[in-house]
This record gives sequence, structure tokens and C-alpha cells, in this order.
Amino acid sequence: MTTNDEQKRHIYTVLDYIKNNLHTDLSLENLAEVSTYSPYHFHRLFNRIMGETPSDYVKRVRMEEAAHYLIYEPNMSVTEIAFKCGFSSNSYFTSAFKAFFKHSPKAWREGAYLEKFPRPYLDSKKSKQQSTNPKEPSETRGYNGFQWVDLARVKIERLPEMSVLFLQHFGAYTEEISNTWDQIYQYTETRDLITDETRMIGVPHNNPYITPENLCRYDCCITIPQGFQPEPHMKTKVFAASKYVFYEFEEAVSFADRGLLIECYSELYSYWLPKSGYKCLSTPMEIIELDSSSDRFKMEPKIVKIGLPILPK
Repeated sequence: MTTNDEQKRHIYTVLDYIKNNLHTDLSLENLAEVSTYSPYHFHRLFNRIMGETPSDYVKRVRMEEAAHYLIYEPNMSVTEIAFKCGFSSNSYFTSAFKAFFKHSPKAWREGAYLEKFPRPYLDSKKSKQQSTNPKEPSETRGYNGFQWVDLARVKIERLPEMSVLFLQHFGAYTEEISNTWDQIYQYTETRDLITDETRMIGVPHNNPYITPENLCRYDCCITIPQGFQPEPHMKTKVFAASKYVFYEFEEAVSFADRGLLIECYSELYSYWLPKSGYKCLSTPMEIIELDSSSDRFKMEPKIVKIGLPILPK
């Protein structure tokens, strides 16, 4: 049996529901209801499209989200993180986390995650103790620890509510993503939706140092005018109006050089946020441009700036 675009659209709706409702009951029956399929058909379809059962997917996403909070939310207790990510008790969360990441939540928070990450972070006790970096930030030297991020290029902006059309890419956040950007750009351009006001927005749902590359998910989004009704197989969503901290690159970055972004994200999360008075609200955002200078039919997507939605602490 082949999987059609309509079936994928229903399953992708469930993925967004899971991400936004990790603290709730994500049983097979509840997820099947979101998908509009019967539990039996939903389970088979989800497994075929995602390569994981619904329960395995939910467990993995909960673990990865908890791992992220343990690193970037030092003021949240382990118990708070456990309940926020949908675990019924701290003891169950601790044993499940250790089985998944081979470290306890406490050890992970204190520096065990550095086995997966390329650099130390400000809020890690272990990295504070072990760092020999002379530029590491201190209370007296403010932001002097930045190595990749130029603070002069860090800006806070408020973006309005935006309706977008989007396609999802699964896999590494590298040059393979170009095909997805090309598909959605061609769709909008041939329908005369591209204007001077159009924004191209990338949404990376995963940290590739926590999530295996082949399981990473990325939304390629293009803003659309109010009232536009796409074909049923195309997905739309709305970005709520929000404040963002953006870091704009001096030169747009190719997806092939995405390793540079990881360093910049690291410094925004770990050096800028703890001292800024803000906390990160949800998933990051990337502002994209298409470079068609070399070949009209092979436009290369590049990242102009990266941003985090923020809220006062």
C-alpha cells in the first residue's frame, strides 16, 4: 500500500500535536483521534511513515525535550522537567532517562551531555570547573565569552502574526534540504504568491546533537497572504506574534556549512539567554534567502539569521 500526501498530512498534524502536548495523555487512542483514523489504521500508518511506532516516537521526543531542558533551563528542577515532558513521577523519569541516554538527569545536567556536544556551556557546573577558555564569561566581564556570535549583530525584534505554507523535511539539516525549499518555492512562485513582503522561514524541530540525524525534522515555510486557500495536500499554520532575539550573519550561511549555526545557537542559548532577562519560548526560527546567482533552476537556500522566540523570565 502506498502512502499518499493526504495521509502524510494527517500524520504530520499528529507530530505537531505531540510536540505541543508532551505533558498530556498521548495514548494511541488520543493520537488516533487527532489523526481522524481508527487506532488500528493510525498505528500502521504512523509506523510506515515515521519508521517508529507512536509509543516509541512519543517516548523519544519526551526524552529529547527533557534533555534539552536539563541543559538550557537551569532554574527548572528535574521534577518540573519530568512533569512538563509527560512523565508521571520523578523516579520513573530518572530510570527511563538513564536507560535512554546512559546517564542520570543529574549527571546529564552537570556535564555528561558534553560527550555529544562540541563545546562547554555556561550553565554546566562541570564545564565551569573544567574550562580553560580565557574568554569564558564572568559576572564582571559580561558577554566577553562569545567566540562566534558578534553581539553587535544580536537584535531583539517583534514579529507580527504570520500565516505560512510549509513542507516538512526529514533527515540531516544539510544540503539535502535544498530540494524541499525548491519544491515549496516553485509552488508559491507559480501561483504569484511571492512579493517583496514574503518571508522564508525555517523551523528546526530538533537539536542534531541530541536527535539522530535521520530522525530530525525541519519545516520549510513561506508566508502567504490572508485568504489564500492551498490545495488540500499542502499544509498551513500560523506563527503567533512574538518577540525574538535574532543573530544576523555577516554573510548568509549555506546549509552545507550548518555546523557554524550550531556554535551560534549554543552561544545564544548558553551565554546570551542566562544574562538577558528572557527565557526561550519554543522552537527556533531561521530566516532564509534563496541564492539564484549561479543557476535559475538550482537556487541555493542560505540562512540569513537565526532566532529564538523569547519571553521575560
